[in-house]
Amino acid sequence: MGQLWEFCRTTSEPEVVRAIETAAEYPALRSVLSAHWSAQLSRDETQISRRVLADADRTGLGDVSMLAAEGYQGVSDELRLLNGRPAEQAAVIGCGPYPETLMALQAGGLVRRSVVGIDRHEPSAVLAEAITDRFCGTGPDVGIDRSDAAAVDYAPYDLLIVANGLRGKARLLDRIRRTAPLGVRVLIRLPVLMGRLLYEHVKPDLRPGWTVAAHHRTTPLSETLLLERSAGVPPHIEA
Repeated sequence: MGQLWEFCRTTSEPEVVRAIETAAEYPALRSVLSAHWSAQLSRDETQISRRVLADADRTGLGDVSMLAAEGYQGVSDELRLLNGRPAEQAAVIGCGPYPETLMALQAGGLVRRSVVGIDRHEPSAVLAEAITDRFCGTGPDVGIDRSDAAAVDYAPYDLLIVANGLRGKARLLDRIRRTAPLGVRVLIRLPVLMGRLLYEHVKPDLRPGWTVAAHHRTTPLSETLLLERSAGVPPHIEA
């Protein structure tokens, strides 16, 4: 995984990236490598969470968020895209076993009422719940929802953050458009350059109902986009 990371991080010439992406072998290669990458990150986060929970003297997550250069160094920068305007209720879709973004929202004064982490993987949800129970102090309520993100009703939320490692991002954006309120804001993490070898890419501004209001290059292999609902495209509330 270290060699894969170094290859992706240092391959930045657009012509080289295009040549790789248009190769006949690329789809199969991406399928294999992205699966291994996702599994390794999940193992890393699980180990970090267990280590944090085993440390009786620890009072916060501290610098363990830097478990990987691609992991968390962009969280504070991407939250600045919100311009300090708080939400009532927020959710982090694909919060994982080490829910730093969830906790950053809870502690940063960006949510008034509640913050929810959505992750259908039970072992990850258990660890995320243990971490938030221990380290989330006063402020908005924090919870973990074990639902499939593609089936959630997003009507309660006016702020959503979509993790980079999620699959089916296009379908998820359509689900959010159909069920979320008109004023919803969405921060979605997307891969750039060779990050597309590891994470699923989608073009949100080409999805029905969405425009890109702002963006920030958060890490060497990813960027975060602030999405707003396009004018004239009402949501379709499912029965």
